[in-house]
Amino acid sequence: MLPALATGLALGAALVWRQPVVSDWQEIAWPFGRDAWPAGRAFRCNAAACGGEQEVYLRPKVGLCNCTRGITGDAEVDAVSDIDLLTDDFVPRAVGQPVAMGGLDGIARAYRLRFSGGRQSNAAGIALSHRCDLVVAASVGESAGQAEALKAIAGLLSRPNIGKWLEQQFGKG
Repeated sequence: MLPALATGLALGAALVWRQPVVSDWQEIAWPFGRDAWPAGRAFRCNAAACGGEQEVYLRPKVGLCNCTRGITGDAEVDAVSDIDLLTDDFVPRAVGQPVAMGGLDGIARAYRLRFSGGRQSNAAGIALSHRCDLVVAASVGESAGQAEALKAIAGLLSRPNIGKWLEQQFGKG
């Protein structure tokens, strides 16, 4: 079933959102220290291409999801979506919304981040379940709202190399 993941993500992203130009996104080094999970993949889009600088962080969390019910609430999204890697000072802007991308179901939630020195930013966190595993993403940007962040995440997940990478992480590639 996982070989269909890359194709499914691509189809789901194309059907649900108008896909951004993926060539505008450049892969950057994973900027976070070690934690309980392997490093993920990070991407940056410059202000000219994305209407404000934006970064997206993707990573699988193998074995973390409830195998029968998937992601069920905002508290789970808050805990697993890696928003806390950006800053400890984050506040949800609204109740999370169900999302589906390529057969993966989950929840997306918008946040307001506060950094030291008083700088604030918008962010979105998403958790998608695949059997007993998760694909999580965090997006932060100067002007990005939740809709723009979800477009960015969907566009990046639609890349064939990302689908293959996820298959490898889930032990199927």
